[in-house]
This record gives sequence, structure tokens and C-alpha cells, in this order.
Amino acid sequence: MYLLIFRGGRHLFSFYVNSAKKRIVIGGDEGDILFPPEFSGSEMVLRKEFSLEKKEYAWMLYPNREGFKLNDKPVKGGEVFDNNDVFSIGDFSFSFSLISNLSSSVPEDSPKKFGNTLVMDEEKTEYKNVVISYGGKDKTFTFRDGREFRIGRKNTDISISFNEVSSEHLLFVMKENGIYFWNKGKNGTWVNGVKVESGVLEEGKYYFSVAGRHDVHISVNKEKSSESFYIGTLAPQFEQIENWLNQPVLFANNPIILLTGESGVGKEVFAEFVHKTSGRKGAFVTYNAASIPETLTESELFGTAKGGFTGAEEREGAFLSANGGTLFLDEIAEMPMNLQSKLLRVLEDWMVRKVGESGPGKKVDVTLVLATNKDLEAAVKNQTFRKDLYYRLATLHITIPPLRERKDDVIPLCRHIHFALRGKEMKFEKTAENKLVAYDWPGNVRELKSVITRFAYSGRDTFNAKDF
Repeated sequence: MYLLIFRGGRHLFSFYVNSAKKRIVIGGDEGDILFPPEFSGSEMVLRKEFSLEKKEYAWMLYPNREGFKLNDKPVKGGEVFDNNDVFSIGDFSFSFSLISNLSSSVPEDSPKKFGNTLVMDEEKTEYKNVVISYGGKDKTFTFRDGREFRIGRKNTDISISFNEVSSEHLLFVMKENGIYFWNKGKNGTWVNGVKVESGVLEEGKYYFSVAGRHDVHISVNKEKSSESFYIGTLAPQFEQIENWLNQPVLFANNPIILLTGESGVGKEVFAEFVHKTSGRKGAFVTYNAASIPETLTESELFGTAKGGFTGAEEREGAFLSANGGTLFLDEIAEMPMNLQSKLLRVLEDWMVRKVGESGPGKKVDVTLVLATNKDLEAAVKNQTFRKDLYYRLATLHITIPPLRERKDDVIPLCRHIHFALRGKEMKFEKTAENKLVAYDWPGNVRELKSVITRFAYSGRDTFNAKDF
């Protein structure tokens, strides 16, 4: 889903809203979406909360000042905002859409409800991944230009342990214009029924017969640029996660991955990557341990049983909502100690019992990703984090380095963020490019995104020194 952003009826750009998000800040100093300087001090918070009126979760609007309107009526706070609504301030307006990016201009005789103009899908696509199915199991290889993977009998990415299969039977190389492959096996390879020695796979599904006897299904997938993310120098970390997820037998199909790193480095991007790579069909659910009042944390995480206590409604918590999918527990170091013990109990047998529920509860099947910007070992020493829980979580651990330690990513990230917002290529004056790379980025990728978002409001394509 996208939040479309308009000024004076002209579509500026679109903000991709992950379905698991629970909070979007528009305006202020560090919002997800920023206003230009003349609207300094204006801030609107969208929070996903349970609506008593709709009996379901919905987006609620909370302004920090007067001037915001919902369908031309003043916003007081707590109003529901959905796909048919438009909220605005001054000459800015915002609405949800299932389709991304550049809209046609608004016809002069159309109603001035700018959030619901015709939206055209004009984004280019890029390769996302290659999924290989053999023996009832899938392995996913995320696209990276020049990346190689192999199928064969010994020491290969996809192992087919039969004598007629050569040790290295097929070699694949990812390139920008397709997935190239070469047959290296003495007993040959057939693709969609035709014997071939080499070729290029583009988007689509292919049926390989290795040595004429062993069926391998290969899917080459693309995705929209605004929904993808830049990997850059973090490729080894992403590939490490792939390797873990491609060995489900090691974790009884319930991997627990811990992400650590400074605020703003992109831990949620890694969590989304885990969900996509795992191939799980369920939802990607986010729970932020620092943003929920301590009195509500248990019910938000495990749900509530109707009648379990006064006024309790039947409600799924984060674990049950993520059943069959992925649960991302952010700011895990902020979780209260009493809840840490209950989380540890769930991780032992994957049984979840709602608050106020009697009986053993319900078994859940989730991929669990946890993140923190704190030093958990220090938290254990300070007795603010349980030692036994830390040992349970720290087996599969990725540390994401700050942006100042990966300067080669700065300019590609700028281009990617700008294209995702405006659907246009970004150019740089040399002085501005040097300043961007030389800067230390204490706010990491989040700070970089704020800079590029502000620039996107200008409507220009060339970034100069005054923009930074």
C-alpha cells in the first residue's frame, strides 16, 4: 500500500507503507515523511489502533496542532483514516492507494479531492530473486549483479546426489539483463524439454531436467524498484541470512534471528528480507517493545481472551497474527523483565496463551526476528535483560554496521530512495556528492532518507550543495 502525497493537486511522490507498520509520522524534525521548511512545526501521527467503531484495526490521525483537515473537516485527534479519505494541511494532501507512483495531472473539471486521482504504474522493474525447487524444498537466491550459484553432485548450492549428475553440473551467473547459465555436465541438461548447453533466463518459470532424469523448477522474479531495497556492501550479511533460511532442518523450521546495530541502520529492512526470503505465506507483523505502554505489552504480544478480565475482548496478539509468517520484535532490550520470562517460555515450545485464557494455548509457527540498538551483553550484566533469554536469541546474530563505515553505499542509496519516491533518476553536482560521502551520518540511513525526501519536494533532478 502507498500513501500518495500531493501539493496543490500535483502528485509529488508516494510513500510505501509496509502492511506491518503501526506508526507513520508526517512532518516534525525526524518524521517518516517530511514537510518543507515553511511547514516547520507541523506534525501528523498515523497510528494503527483498534477501532471500536469498525471492530478492527484502523489508521487513526493525531495532529500536534490545528490546521489539519480530514475530508475538509478539522482533525481533532483519533479520527479513522482509510482508503476513501483524504487528509490535508495547507496545500498538501495525502491519501492511500494500492498502486504506486506517478499520477496523471488532475483534470481542471474534476472535484478537488486530490488524494484520489488516477494513478498510473510507470515504474521500471528489477530482478528480485531466483527460487530453485528440488526434492520438495525451495532455496532462494537474492539478486546481486555477478553473483554465482551452482547445481551439482558435490559442494554445490543445490545438491543432487546421483552418479549421473556431474560434480558441478550447472553454473548460473546473475546479470542485469538476465540470469545466465551453462551446462557443465557430461550427461546434459534440458530446459522446458529442449536440450541446451547455455542460455539466459528472464522473468518467468523454467523446468530443468538435470542429466535428463532429475527435475528442478526455477522461478526468476522481478519486483518494483520502490518496493525493493539496496543491498550494497551489506551483501555478505544478506547472504548469511539466506544460508540460514535455506537449512530449515537446523532450526526445526523456526529460526530466531537477532539483528543489532545503531538506530537507523535498516534493521527493519533486514527483517522484511527474512520474511521475503523465507517464502512464508503468512503476514509480516511488527511489534515495537519501546512504543507500547508496559501495562499493554502482554496483551499486545499474546492477545486477550474474551471475558478473561473485565471488559476484555477476543483479540489476537502479535504472535498469533504472525502465525504462518514472520514476527519482527523491535527494541527487544526495552521489553519488561516479567514479559521476557513469558517470551522465553513461548520460545521453548512455541505455545501462546492469551491473557485471561485457560488451558495450554495455541501452537504457533513463525519465523522470529528480533532487533535492538543496545548492547545485550551489557544489559545482561546490568540485570536488565535475562541471561537465559539472551543465550536463546543470540545463536543466529547479524550486526549491521553504521553508514559511516560503508561510505560506498551513500550515493547508490540516495539514487534508490529518490527513485522510490519520485520514479526519476537522481543526479549530483560533484561538490554535493563529495559532501554526502564525507559526512558521518549519525542518524544512519534514516537521516539520509530525510535529506533525500526533503530534496524530492523541490521537484528538481540534480542535487547540489545547498540541498545538504
